[in-house]
Amino acid sequence: MSINGLGVDRPFESGPPGDVYSWFYDYSPDLDQFVTSKLIEGFYPAEYLRKNLEFLKAGADLALNNGLVPGLHINSPRSMPDAFWGKYPFLRGARIDHPRESFQPRYTLAMAHPVVQQHYRELIQNILREVPHLGFIHIWSNDSGSGFEFVTSLYAGRNGGPYLIREWKSDDDIARKAAENVLTYYRLLRDEARKVNPEFRVICDLGPFYAERKYIAPNLGGGLDAGAFGSFEGSESMDEREQLNGVGAIVHQKLDLGDNNILGVPCPKLTLERLQLAANAGATSVLVGATPRSLAPYDINGDVLQAFQRDSQTPLEDVLNAKAEQWVGSAHVEILRQLWDLSDTAVRSYPVGVPYSTFAFPWFRLWVRPFVPNIEAIPELDRFYYERDLLATFNNPARIDLNNDMMWNFLTVQEAGEKKRAIDRSVLPPLRQALTSLTTILQRIDHTTPAGKVFQDLHDRLWAAQCYYRTMRNSVAWTESVHGAMEARTQSEKHAFQQMCRDMVANELQNANNLLKLWKESKVDWVPISSIGESLHMYGENFGDHLQRKIKLMAEHIDDEPYIDPNYMWRMPNGNSN
Repeated sequence: MSINGLGVDRPFESGPPGDVYSWFYDYSPDLDQFVTSKLIEGFYPAEYLRKNLEFLKAGADLALNNGLVPGLHINSPRSMPDAFWGKYPFLRGARIDHPRESFQPRYTLAMAHPVVQQHYRELIQNILREVPHLGFIHIWSNDSGSGFEFVTSLYAGRNGGPYLIREWKSDDDIARKAAENVLTYYRLLRDEARKVNPEFRVICDLGPFYAERKYIAPNLGGGLDAGAFGSFEGSESMDEREQLNGVGAIVHQKLDLGDNNILGVPCPKLTLERLQLAANAGATSVLVGATPRSLAPYDINGDVLQAFQRDSQTPLEDVLNAKAEQWVGSAHVEILRQLWDLSDTAVRSYPVGVPYSTFAFPWFRLWVRPFVPNIEAIPELDRFYYERDLLATFNNPARIDLNNDMMWNFLTVQEAGEKKRAIDRSVLPPLRQALTSLTTILQRIDHTTPAGKVFQDLHDRLWAAQCYYRTMRNSVAWTESVHGAMEARTQSEKHAFQQMCRDMVANELQNANNLLKLWKESKVDWVPISSIGESLHMYGENFGDHLQRKIKLMAEHIDDEPYIDPNYMWRMPNGNSN
């Protein structure tokens, strides 16, 4: 169980006005957000570190009390505060920020320097002193404010400080040296942690290391495991898995067993299939995001996962029948099983490649921003309610184009239309069928009975899922219709796309009203909501107010002419084009 969330509402990192890169620092925080070392003493406020450490220790206690192993999921090595570089400029390592979101360069420490290595030793020692039962650290790098020197996947390109590479080298020589530096860090963390917990493991995510992984993978093992971004597929990846197995490195494969944008949507058959595929490919450990029982008490996906862990040969039918009878009684087992099947069909039918479908869904505020023919026709002041937490700088076309994020367009008009039709054809119908059945059931069953509570819970989650999939459907319908109108070669073709655009707005208007109704009436935790304030990662308790604004703006702008400014990214602040 990952325990390293921040105990405060905002990370210490900041930036100049308009810079959004600091927003990436509030998740997967690094070791220095909880404890200090001699090198960085005083650079982070003591109260800030105290609150974060208290939250970390509370998470560790929660894990231990539930029979789980507490661990850290960190983006590391992460950048340092500006004030630090004023004192130690010679310890600067790689530039790691993404220029799409950053107005200010960020740098990590030069890991090859012995003082920096001692700094990390002290950090891990201090963490283990506070949480001696810590069992693992899972490291993701070269993203979200972190990165290793001279690796190929740094957003600013291969770069670093003066200690690792000091003269011209070939690409392969640089990759070898960069890999050695990465391994130095991994071994340092493992060796120091094992002085306290001999079973400690470091899960080293290989995803960011395109050129370097061939030098990293053979040197793992002995408590250094591999966390692969995506699955091992293809002959080259299978060779790497065999190599990792040969050195005793466990491969922790990542699996999506649900969608955290909507909590507790049943897909038990799909869950088992993905687990079986991973096992058949040789995976012995998986990294999954499970929905807590406190938020989804009838999450059948979690029960399938639990049963598979205990005995992978347990028939799915036995698991489903046992849980259905436990939750709703023998009289309702068959109908609950049918509802799970319909939900499973919808989830597995969702087409791949729909932009913003996973962690980017809240980033780009799709549930609360208006889907209109010309987003820029809405005055900036009226858009501020959602743009203040939108992951886009002032000149990022993502503000006005659902198919663009500064440096690329996601889908062609044809591709967007195909995905829209796939959702209409295969995703929404089974959800409508399930909701119709649930409405009938809830009309004739006492809502206070155990079965009534289960069916009401399922009704609200599938209602939310339908709203989510309709929004995603309308996001690609926006791309199809607005970009289609912009690219039209004839007046009749343009008129057809304009009508398509109006239909899209009407569809999302109805959907937003349905979502608002659910928000007002449901007592089910069907969406993650932050109690400490809205952020790019999560909606806040003002979600309903945002929906009402979205509905009002869409009604006012439904008949606008479809338009996207092709030169948006070249703009200057405050309309200054000079």
